Amino acid sequence: MAGAAAGRRQDEAEEQPAPRPRLLHGLRVQLRVIGALTLRELGTRFGRDNLGYVWLFLEPALLGGVLGIGHSLSGHAMPGALNPMTFWVIGYIPFYLLRGVLNRAPSAIESNQSLLYHRHITLLDLLAARNLLEGGATLGALVGFLLFFGLVAGDWPRDPAKLALGMVLMLALVHGLAMLIATGSVYTALPLTGAFFMVFWLPTDLQRAVLWIPTVHLFELVRDGQYGTAVPTSYDLGYVLAWIAGLNILGMAGLRRARRDLAL
Repeated sequence: MAGAAAGRRQDEAEEQPAPRPRLLHGLRVQLRVIGALTLRELGTRFGRDNLGYVWLFLEPALLGGVLGIGHSLSGHAMPGALNPMTFWVIGYIPFYLLRGVLNRAPSAIESNQSLLYHRHITLLDLLAARNLLEGGATLGALVGFLLFFGLVAGDWPRDPAKLALGMVLMLALVHGLAMLIATGSVYTALPLTGAFFMVFWLPTDLQRAVLWIPTVHLFELVRDGQYGTAVPTSYDLGYVLAWIAGLNILGMAGLRRARRDLAL
């Protein structure tokens, strides 16, 4: 009897499927999570306004097209006898990817923080979903323009594999930068502004260090207005005004230079 029972247990154990490896199972779960987050992000980014989808093609066409037309009208040929329209439009799309990923990185965690209550969702999932969507959308726009210029102007890519590799590597690079920016927005940006501490709370050496940060002076000024002489405050308006002047002058100079570069 005992032998028969042991034999049945052995047969049942052999019939049961072997447990799936934990690593493979975990990877499948995270891929499903990223897929769901990507679909959610797709609805958030593009689902509320039909122009969102159109803008993927419209912005490169407008900006790259204007540059290409301007270059053509200037009468100057491009080095290598390149088609100006193709060069500017196709060249703008990797920049569109870079700008889109980096611009959204600071808000990636804050805007999706409530999703972290689900135990399977991680910060990496949130960033990966956003950036994969940006990469997929940009790649779709690139394919559309490649087909357009190939059919209309006969300007087909010589090596599509290298073109695709360049886009993939661009996405990988900006994804790494986006993770650092998102991390910095959580751990450094807000605390270092002076929003959650007062200068007199800190040791003397650290007080001198944080007073290099111009926003700290402004928070101290606001608290001086709120609390008056009830607490000591430390700020230097001349230092803040120097920062304001310097940043605005540099910003205006940058815009002036950018406009001059665009006016081909």
